[in-house]
Amino acid sequence: MQIICCVCHKTKRYNGWAKQAVRSGVQLSHGYCPHCYKQMIERVENFFVMSDCRKSA
Repeated sequence: MQIICCVCHKTKRYNGWAKQAVRSGVQLSHGYCPHCYKQMIERVENFFVMSDCRKSA
């Protein structure tokens, strides 16, 4: 099974994440690479901060 980032499509390798073609016939599992995960968490946190600001106004 090969893990692929659902945002940037980098694949997880034994030494990190890299842009690489996915071999045919390999099962994929989707997740987030560390870079995309950090960006997604920041977006989620900002969403909730902005939601709290709108409620209190």
